[in-house]
Amino acid sequence: MKILFQNKLKEKLTKNIEEPAYGIFIGFPSTQLIEMAAYNGFDVVVLDNEHGLLSPENMEHMVIASENAGITPLVRVTSSNPTAILKAMDRVAHGVHVPQVDSREEAEQVVAAVKYPPMGNRGAAFSMRAAKYGTVPVPEYLAHANNESLVCIHIESKEAVDNLDEILQVPGIDMVYIGPTDLSVSLGFNGDTEHPEVQKQVKRIYQSAKKYGVRVGMHTKNKQGALQLKESGVEYIGLTVTSLINKGFRTYIEAVK
Repeated sequence: MKILFQNKLKEKLTKNIEEPAYGIFIGFPSTQLIEMAAYNGFDVVVLDNEHGLLSPENMEHMVIASENAGITPLVRVTSSNPTAILKAMDRVAHGVHVPQVDSREEAEQVVAAVKYPPMGNRGAAFSMRAAKYGTVPVPEYLAHANNESLVCIHIESKEAVDNLDEILQVPGIDMVYIGPTDLSVSLGFNGDTEHPEVQKQVKRIYQSAKKYGVRVGMHTKNKQGALQLKESGVEYIGLTVTSLINKGFRTYIEAVK
């Protein structure tokens, strides 16, 4: 039997979470960094196509590296555009991060692009890697893909906060991801993520997600921020690989020079 992908993150999110999942965002081609992240205990790698420069070929190679190393591969797509989502899913991304989802209609569009009918309207092609190049029964593949694919939408604007309750009630949304920097800019506080109003809205997003049974992820810059998020009950914590690399470089040079 040919084994289809198993989404370890989605499985974790369906349980009572004692320890958050930890993700690393990588925006440049590197299968080696993915392997290092996996071997050092990260749960998720997010291939960042919003701010990064990854071709479909890059994504496919990085997904293969992720699966071989045992780390869940997600793709942050450029937007909620269905074509961008399809390209990621056909490369066998186990799910997508979708930035700047500001309305119920946009959230519905995202779910529809990730899922095959009857749950959505994702275009079906069975010769690509996601379907084992056509070597598994089509009904089996379709059902499995719908069940295992993860939908994570970003709440990071004033408009999204204003429409929060409607967005969170869209069937098929597994997780909301809070982008505190973008949110602070949208709210008029120019990157001040600690401003009381920004923190108030972050708390509101978290509480509303709990109300509707949606998991919560959030971005941080360092281990101190991650520990604070863990303490607050966030189930999924991400940071960008350059934050770790720059910290490591700086710590070394400051110690030896």
